[in-house]
Amino acid sequence: MASSDDEGETYPDAIMDYVFYDKDNDPISFSKLPVQWNDNESSSANTGPVYLSGLVDNGRRKIYQQVIAWKYDMLTTVPQISVLFKDNHWIKLEKPKKCYKNMIRTIFVSVHCLCYLKRKPEAPEKSLWNHLSKVFSSYDVNPSVNDLIDHISFIREAVKRDETLEKSKFLAAFLDNPRKRKSHDENVGTATKPSFIVDDTNAETQDDDIITNQTKDSESDEEDDNYDTVCAICDNGGALICCDGECFRSFHATRDSGLDSKCKSLGLTSKELEGLQNQLYKCENCKYRLHQCFVCGKLGSSDKSSNTEVYRCCSATCGHFYHPECVAKLLQRNDKAGQQALKEKIAAGEPFVCPAHKCAVCKQTENEKVKDLQFATCRRCPKSYHRKCLPSDIMFYDQIGGGGDDDDDHGGDDDDDDDDVVVEARAWNGLLPKSRALIYCL
Repeated sequence: MASSDDEGETYPDAIMDYVFYDKDNDPISFSKLPVQWNDNESSSANTGPVYLSGLVDNGRRKIYQQVIAWKYDMLTTVPQISVLFKDNHWIKLEKPKKCYKNMIRTIFVSVHCLCYLKRKPEAPEKSLWNHLSKVFSSYDVNPSVNDLIDHISFIREAVKRDETLEKSKFLAAFLDNPRKRKSHDENVGTATKPSFIVDDTNAETQDDDIITNQTKDSESDEEDDNYDTVCAICDNGGALICCDGECFRSFHATRDSGLDSKCKSLGLTSKELEGLQNQLYKCENCKYRLHQCFVCGKLGSSDKSSNTEVYRCCSATCGHFYHPECVAKLLQRNDKAGQQALKEKIAAGEPFVCPAHKCAVCKQTENEKVKDLQFATCRRCPKSYHRKCLPSDIMFYDQIGGGGDDDDDHGGDDDDDDDDVVVEARAWNGLLPKSRALIYCL
């Protein structure tokens, strides 16, 4: 896993449970991005900003970050697709979110088609469709030539750049006369599920069986959504629904799920919650692009297309928004000229990392592998501490201290219990991911 010295952030190698969004926070296929054909050349694309959201580090944390290109690798049995972060780091796509996979089905069919014909350029059309039907057997719609036509420009360019693909008779015929077909005209291999009886015409190699098994295994794996592990309303855990927008927050969806903490919850009924099971859920803030500044608490527009008032921290793991003036005062505390300059840069769209990603005492970043250097993070302001730097008045347990006069020597029953002062705990373990502690610093 790569890392950035400037921000103290680690760069993940792969992402699962992912979704791509456009500038309006609507789901979009990654195929709208330019294709990176090699290190120095990519295709052109007219799409606006595209953002990738999903789980990294084996599901331990969620990211939301802009991506600018995609590429595919056909040197392995199963094609590998990667996308490029704006900061020039590649990340591999693993398993998409279930409710999103149909949106990217056609581009995956096209890439798998090229990969198969790269290995078997002389394969007849029927063998190709039998193979693709096996790979995509978990989908309701079988692969067809219509899927390829949706990406004909991409396929044409890929064939032009690959001598092996140029030898494929199927691709040559397809590119010469690309016509969409009605479902009843489809090749028999695309109209039915692959037969359990293998004959000479549709027998597949051992490699294809590996592909099928891997695909079925990945589809049958239970989704493990390790999003924010405490409710944004009550700061308690339990059964939560996670926002798929930019805020990274989770919520108790129903009143029953938040009974332990007397959480107001989102107030959904069980039926309403059931209807969201296979959909992308966005909280009201992300839906209307209105977010609270994590410093002053006031709502502001986060709409990137016009009149932006609050801006999100550029850290891949952060969902906090800020007014430029508010966060500039924290990042440049004793430098008014620096505050003004930073405020103008943020308002102009330059990325920034908020104060929550450095210890408020020693100003160093987190090291989650070393207990003393793990963060204790405040839920109410952008302040974090290393465990070793945590102020002594922020305690993990309630503490009772004597409130009487220390010079008086009272014994036994003469102690006045009313003078005892209870100092309540303001730090808790076991609620946040990455072994972090949750604190209230104020």
